[in-house]
Amino acid sequence: MNSSIKIFLLSLTFFLGGKTAFAQLENTTRDVARKHPNGKPYVVVYMKNTTGEIVKEEVYYSNGNLEWEGFYKRSIEDGSWKYYYPNGKLKSNQYYTKGKENGVFLDYNESGKLVKQSLFKDGKLVSEQSF
Repeated sequence: MNSSIKIFLLSLTFFLGGKTAFAQLENTTRDVARKHPNGKPYVVVYMKNTTGEIVKEEVYYSNGNLEWEGFYKRSIEDGSWKYYYPNGKLKSNQYYTKGKENGVFLDYNESGKLVKQSLFKDGKLVSEQSF
């Protein structure tokens, strides 16, 4: 796959993930479902006001930094999922459609350098490149 196609797919994934995230958080309530022993949030969920359906979940390290966050649609992973190192730097950016891996997945080392790029379609790995 040539680099211009990869860049297009990457841009499309981020664009669609952002639109999905915004739409999914409209008319929701944030609830701290669990806390760490130190009182900081551990699991935070966002629920639709009308149905109580969970549309986003955030999990935090005990230091208060985000460990991961992801979106649901009808209780299935759908949209952007991001994982972080304890220092707060992005570890992985992934995208799901109806519970299946779909789009460009990016993995970073703790310094923030891109170390792997994978392309998924309908839950199947299409290509992978390590740097």
